[in-house]
Amino acid sequence: MATKGPSKKAHALGDTKELILNLLLEGSKTAGEIADKLKIQKSAIRTHLESLQAEQSVISYFKIERLGRPRKVYELTESGRELFPRKYDLILSLILQKIESTEGHEYMKKIVESIADNMAHGIHDKIKKSSSSLEESVRILNSVSNEMGFMSSFYKEDDNNSSSTYSIVSRNCIVHKIAIEHQDAICHGFHDRLIQKSLDGKINAKVELKECIALGDKYSRHIINVNNEMDR
Repeated sequence: MATKGPSKKAHALGDTKELILNLLLEGSKTAGEIADKLKIQKSAIRTHLESLQAEQSVISYFKIERLGRPRKVYELTESGRELFPRKYDLILSLILQKIESTEGHEYMKKIVESIADNMAHGIHDKIKKSSSSLEESVRILNSVSNEMGFMSSFYKEDDNNSSSTYSIVSRNCIVHKIAIEHQDAICHGFHDRLIQKSLDGKINAKVELKECIALGDKYSRHIINVNNEMDR
């Protein structure tokens, strides 16, 4: 059976890079082996491989052989493998549907909330080690949000003696299809809770979802409000 090629994300890399990725999906290879397979000059292949390394889609290392000199080989990174089609959303949706049908909606939501709590624990530890300011806490939270793929930014909405307000705007939903099917469990049980639990104990914050991609908005916006008087 022929190997299915990379997704649309990979097509943007160019035809030669796409062919290289397909070959590396079979296993690690030297630049010479790739050049021979594709009937392209080795120097051109090296240029493409260097570019793929810069994009963190490929890594290289020296492989020690029993006879002869070590060979420099290239292989896909996890980021490189992510360029190929993967059906996370379908599998996750089926899992949630199965749990909901057998145990009920509330039980399914509790599982999603427990996952949010576990993920928030690591973020909370990062925040706990930082300064006590709200802005630094939100900055750390936003940084982790970007690492997860939410493509988020944070803004100061208001700041006075009695309260401080920030917003985190996410322009990508990492589980969009599942969020549409399970808006309450994902948008509130996971995303809201992840933010709230990450900030708990460090500052007295109230988190509210104002806009939501799963409901048709262009972005998701979480408002973080802190009562400064209660926080003193």
